Amino acid sequence: MAVVKHSTTAAFGIEASPLTIGANTFVAESMTFSRVGNRVDIADSNGAVTGVAVVSAITEGSCTVQLATETTPIPTVGATFALSGTRNDGTYIITNSETADSQGEFSKVSLNFFASLD
Repeated sequence: MAVVKHSTTAAFGIEASPLTIGANTFVAESMTFSRVGNRVDIADSNGAVTGVAVVSAITEGSCTVQLATETTPIPTVGATFALSGTRNDGTYIITNSETADSQGEFSKVSLNFFASLD
């Protein structure tokens, strides 16, 4: 029986970890990117749908990051970060910053963000 070896590699882990926001570095525990579109129905003068178009929306995302120390500042709304060398390259703007602490766990911050248009 022959053994077949695959030469491909699989994506593993979070490409964007560690994540730098401002002058601070964070360990990203999870990252989610959402690329959605809006459907636009095209109708004739009688209101009958004669076509459909899909318009891309801005990429949005969320992540959970660990604070390095007790004095590490929490990322603020409006702060930006850039990803380079990942499949999600670009500049992102934070829209929501939420803290969550659990006994015996790292201090964490949940962030929501969207892709900058520049």
